[in-house]
Amino acid sequence: MSIQKLYFALFAFLCLSTIGYSQTPDLNNGTQTRPTAVAVPIESEPLVDGNILKDEVWQKIKPFGGLLQSQPNYGQAASERTEIRIAYTEHTFYVAVVCYDSDPDGLVVSDARRDALLDNTDAFLFIVDTYKDNQNGFIFGTNSLGVEYDAQVDNEGQGNQNTNRQQGGTIGGFNLNWDGSWKVRTSVHNEGWSAEFAIPLRTLRFQPGKDWGINFRRNIRKTNEIAYWSPMPIGFNLNRLSLAGTLTGLNLKTPRNLKVIPYVLGQLAKDYEAIDPKAKFTPEVGGDIKFSITPSLTLDLTYNTDFAQVEVDEQQVNLDRFNLFFPEKRPFFLENAGLFSVGSPGEVDLFFSRRIGIGDDGNIVPIIGGARLSGKLDRTNVGLLTMFTDEVEDAGIHKNNFTVARVNHEFKGRSALGAAFINRSGIGIQDDFNSTIAIDGKLGLGRKARMTGFYAQTNGPLDTINEHSFRLKTDYVWNSWEIGGGIRKLGKALIRKLDFYNVRPSENRKQGFYIIIGQRMKTRSSWN
Repeated sequence: MSIQKLYFALFAFLCLSTIGYSQTPDLNNGTQTRPTAVAVPIESEPLVDGNILKDEVWQKIKPFGGLLQSQPNYGQAASERTEIRIAYTEHTFYVAVVCYDSDPDGLVVSDARRDALLDNTDAFLFIVDTYKDNQNGFIFGTNSLGVEYDAQVDNEGQGNQNTNRQQGGTIGGFNLNWDGSWKVRTSVHNEGWSAEFAIPLRTLRFQPGKDWGINFRRNIRKTNEIAYWSPMPIGFNLNRLSLAGTLTGLNLKTPRNLKVIPYVLGQLAKDYEAIDPKAKFTPEVGGDIKFSITPSLTLDLTYNTDFAQVEVDEQQVNLDRFNLFFPEKRPFFLENAGLFSVGSPGEVDLFFSRRIGIGDDGNIVPIIGGARLSGKLDRTNVGLLTMFTDEVEDAGIHKNNFTVARVNHEFKGRSALGAAFINRSGIGIQDDFNSTIAIDGKLGLGRKARMTGFYAQTNGPLDTINEHSFRLKTDYVWNSWEIGGGIRKLGKALIRKLDFYNVRPSENRKQGFYIIIGQRMKTRSSWN
């Protein structure tokens, strides 16, 4: 049997077995009716202090709950009662929860930092699919201390499965580095603990006139319980938006959203070793502008960009020959960062924004300015980016322009088709450019499996042979089982040319055929 026939047989087997399994209509199959909640419009805003049981605004709204365990006793009701209420005003979206607990003095809190991991603590989280596309959403969460936890989810969080939390950025489909403007307050009382979320509508991106997808999760640490409002099969979490419930009753108006963040710096210097020392004052101005063209389409502008306030990277130790990956944390690039993702997450990322503003040797390259348009037009994701960087004479770096154009149309059934154009060009220098075009797509096979793939081709003065890369993959994931296989290839010329991007072949497998079969702890075998 030829290798091509082997590939075909593998994909056919996975597809047919997936379709066959997906016909069983039970709770564990995910095809049961999903729950529905109603958001209540209110005139007077509640006092956001965590004291929900004493707030008249919340007491007038009928609560809902009925969370079911995902672990340890799948499908059974949670051991503790949870009451959830949802309301909204013209400007703000509110969520209130009362987490009843028979032992409020025994609540577990392991970390009080923003975006601290909530898995091993008593916590409450929820996700809103504001486009109702079953793919993208915003996560908010907290624990009894009122920790602010938020993230953006793209492609149901599917991507690189690296367990290094530092790499939970855009390539993983889960952007923990996104920080929205919102607040939460909590209260611990005799009945348990409560949390009150107030999220300005200008923080979210949505399409008016649509219901939202929504789901809730509660961790009860003393019994190691994880419970969901819309039940999740074993091995899945809130990111699985195609299995979320529905939030109705929303009558939202388009929020006005214009944010201007200017800065002014000054430097006074004097060279005392000069014959006639004189003080020299150097002023510097710049800033960012964020404007919502529509509720789902955002324009970002920047001039003389300054990233002095950005969180520093965590230290990493490099024990192999590949470059370290440091996720994007600069606010200008964070919103909707997943829309620009093209390629094979964690292996070949055709666009990696951290390469803008930094040289090959780690030199800081000043950003003159740029523009970024990102968002959604109905079911089509749009991303446009252009940035200009200044020269650094000491490092031999010339002025450059970086341009990215990305479009991705999502179909029903977890399927999509997209294309991208990525280019770096030296300003005023002939034959100094590097461009890549790519097409990618995914095909959902029921709720349990999908096929994904991409093809990329480079163009530039350094072109020789094999200046392309592709990957075709199919996988079946359900109840902590994973079965998959695929074909991939990464041309040698592509590795040399993608200086604008992040190319890191996993375990040096540049091409070949591989399979994955495992449960919880994945095992992998590969042939090259």
